[in-house]
Amino acid sequence: MVSFDIFLLGLQDPSSAGRVRFLNAMERLSGRAADEHAASLSRTGEPLFRSLDRDQAQVVARVLEEAGVRIEIRPTRDRPVTDPDLEVRTAACPRCGFVESAGGQECRRCGLVFAKWEREKVQRMQTERRLEEALQKALQVRQEWVQRAKVFLETHPLPPDTLTPFSSILLKDEIPFLSLSADEGPLLLTSRRLLFARDGEVGSLPYEMIADVDVGGGLVVRKDRMRILLTFHGQLTVGESPAKSIAWQLDKDSSFYKDVLLDWCFARNFQCGSCGAGELDFRVERGKPRARCMRCATDHDIDLTEAVAIPLVAE
Repeated sequence: MVSFDIFLLGLQDPSSAGRVRFLNAMERLSGRAADEHAASLSRTGEPLFRSLDRDQAQVVARVLEEAGVRIEIRPTRDRPVTDPDLEVRTAACPRCGFVESAGGQECRRCGLVFAKWEREKVQRMQTERRLEEALQKALQVRQEWVQRAKVFLETHPLPPDTLTPFSSILLKDEIPFLSLSADEGPLLLTSRRLLFARDGEVGSLPYEMIADVDVGGGLVVRKDRMRILLTFHGQLTVGESPAKSIAWQLDKDSSFYKDVLLDWCFARNFQCGSCGAGELDFRVERGKPRARCMRCATDHDIDLTEAVAIPLVAE
């Protein structure tokens, strides 16, 4: 009587996606959770399956090879395992929970195609990994701007009570570093966004939402004032109505810092949370700003308070 042991030689795709395919296949074959097989990737010399009969070995070999797993099949003189509890079987169907032979391509109860489900699971995992990497990159960039704001404060301390009009919306991890005065109300530059008080309300404007800055043009109310016009990527709600741009009449002292304002307004762009590109096309949906990446077509919500583009990932 001949039986067969199956050994792991490696993965055709050694990336995290390849490992997920291996674990999914082992879950289907053994009926045990995928996490229980993670250690198999680091063990050498121990078989994944022992003492299978010929039919079982063929099923296991086919499922593992379809998952991109390199294996070796070694015949032994041990008797094939006949205990029903040790027979190769699938785990419960991820959709309906039905358990059946591992040789099936789809669930006989609900029709779920296992290979398609595994591909979609890998794709979701890859998407989540890209989003995590993009988030880490965004946080790293944000920290660089925090340090830049702190350096500016060392030589330009804020006047007393500067933060009072904005105390209700200032976040703990943003650094306010420059206050500007205008006829329409005060403006406050922080490491994350531009805050302004206007018509009795406080507004939040991420630098990434600013498409253009026009300094010195247009009608100036008084000769000691400098007009500044900010044009946005899409309309923003200011007060009770949406606006494509806002103008301020800066006083003489504030006008000396126009270069700082220009620098911060032009230096920042939202990045796609999926592919990392800075090519977002902005629009307004139901009164809220959104953006679509022109490279990978991922849609994003724009959080004006957190000053971040949040990718919308389809389920």
